[in-house]
Amino acid sequence: MQIIGNFSYESERRLALLIDSHSHSRFSFDSEADCEENILAAIKAGLGGLAFTDHIDRVDGPLDFCFDFDDYIRTLLPLKARYEDRILVLIGAEIGLNLRKNDWIESAMADDRFDYFIGSLHTVDNEDVASTLYTYKGDLKPFYKNYYDAMVEAAANTRGYHILGHMDYLDRYVQDKGMIPPFAFYRDQVAAVLEHLIQKDLVLEYNTAGKYKGLSYGNPKEDILRLYRDLGGERICLSSDGHKSAHIGRDFESAKNLLIHLGFTCATYFEKKVPKEVPLAD
Repeated sequence: MQIIGNFSYESERRLALLIDSHSHSRFSFDSEADCEENILAAIKAGLGGLAFTDHIDRVDGPLDFCFDFDDYIRTLLPLKARYEDRILVLIGAEIGLNLRKNDWIESAMADDRFDYFIGSLHTVDNEDVASTLYTYKGDLKPFYKNYYDAMVEAAANTRGYHILGHMDYLDRYVQDKGMIPPFAFYRDQVAAVLEHLIQKDLVLEYNTAGKYKGLSYGNPKEDILRLYRDLGGERICLSSDGHKSAHIGRDFESAKNLLIHLGFTCATYFEKKVPKEVPLAD
């Protein structure tokens, strides 16, 4: 058995074909994870692949963030080559959807050095969703309406992203979970977004991090996953949203079983912006 650092390469391989499609490293403002340690953690977990999808959020003001693309590629390409016989390493980014910055965003996503881009909604009107919800008082329905209205607009009018990230992300940051509005309140907006994904042959992310952010479910919740299936949606990916090496591949076994139960048969990932599928069932 080979051991490097704290990691052993004798894994159960029960998740051998699955890709962790969303992870963060020191290139993100909210992570200090070492890139190589993330790869080693993915190998230990028995994953078939790991995608680096560090943050890009272009907004007006202090929340604006973008890593250096050249430095990112220079760092990840040698690691991809070093471990290519053990795991597939993909180079992506999680980009905040913001129509005010759409020209810059779409230009960035045209960069073919990246395997794919996750489009996520972290801000509304240049205000950080998480920070706002930490201190939000009163009825949450107006906030939810604004958030999903912005998502409908962004999903319809942004070209170049491949995966829609953690669709009901805002649930994570509501302090009193009992105040989250019922799904019926924003169902029509969610349906409009899902229909855009299906029409454009894009992918919905199932992100396990919600279970580690005070929720009993991943993102999106089962109501959204069921609606996606009812509308004819088939393309799904599985993600940890890991910000530490220990997070990579977390809760994938139960997540995989949930997706199979709901009727999903494959997980989709992108390599050089070309969709590829792996079976969810063993």
